[in-house]
Amino acid sequence: MADYLVEFIFNELVNKIEANKGLALFALRRAKFEGWLKLELCDSLLKISHNVVPEKDYIDIVFDDWAVELKTVNTSYRYESVMNKTRPITANVDSVLTDIRKLRDKNYLHKAVLFVVFPLEENKKEWLKHLDKIKRELKELHQKPFRFKNGIGGVIYFGIIE
Repeated sequence: MADYLVEFIFNELVNKIEANKGLALFALRRAKFEGWLKLELCDSLLKISHNVVPEKDYIDIVFDDWAVELKTVNTSYRYESVMNKTRPITANVDSVLTDIRKLRDKNYLHKAVLFVVFPLEENKKEWLKHLDKIKRELKELHQKPFRFKNGIGGVIYFGIIE
């Protein structure tokens, strides 16, 4: 079930991200879009479950026997055509780690964290050291690169929590 779910979510969200002109504007400014992500994930999950509930038990999305926390992680890595801004990548990573640890204490059969990192080229050396911190807290981690409508790169991750 987990492999099917990961592929389903990746296909749904990557298609939505890559087609959305408005999100491309957010990427240009390194602006977060977690609310949009939550809304679109709920919309997608309703195709496979009738039991999708946002903001239940202080968890972003709960459906069937799954609890999922969401994050958008904006980086400060130089990226052509993207506004240069200082972004606290360490604080963003710590926020993902906090969500993972929070879910460990929740009483759901399956727990996961879904996060979108942008602007980012897959396997960027500076990012990989942060990603290693996250991987150490997970049972498994899946990833899929994508491009916003304006060509800015990003990666979507889905981590399964033990």
